[in-house]
Amino acid sequence: MSSMKPIVVFLVHLAFTFATRCRLLEASCQAPSFTVEAACRAAAGTEYMYELCRDAMRDMSAPENQVSLYALVAAKRALASYGDTVQALAGMLRNASHQDERKAYMLCADRYRDSGDTMRGVADELNGCRFAGLGQRYRDGIAQLESCRDRLFKAMSSPLYAMNLLDRNKAILAYFVGRLLAGVDP
Repeated sequence: MSSMKPIVVFLVHLAFTFATRCRLLEASCQAPSFTVEAACRAAAGTEYMYELCRDAMRDMSAPENQVSLYALVAAKRALASYGDTVQALAGMLRNASHQDERKAYMLCADRYRDSGDTMRGVADELNGCRFAGLGQRYRDGIAQLESCRDRLFKAMSSPLYAMNLLDRNKAILAYFVGRLLAGVDP
């Protein structure tokens, strides 16, 4: 039980930090407020994207929040998904048996690094309530993921392809939610 104490303390601290940051973000940004339902309906053009949005916002407990908070949560969820893929990609790269496969995975590792940097920049801008120019940054991150997808599609069939597609969809969702903010270019 004593080995669990540091983990519990860390998790409580993490939850407090996230909640405090969210309250600060909500208080500082002049953004419209929506329910999760309304934000996801407004952002999503398909039932799939709506369900992806609802899943991304699953931990939102307040009945209504500023769109800037939803945009930040969507960006953070995309980043978490990227992290899972990068971890799987490292194992695939170690076990790659063909030169084409290795090259494809190396390109994807580079693109994921770039896309992660781009989405972290988006999250920083959202956290600072700076929305101008974010549309292009979202699109850059999506394009970086798509270049990985294109290489995988040309090179071989890989379990990374499905993971990359999900990551791309989460990045697109983050962009769609971000576009609900005034100042984010379409």
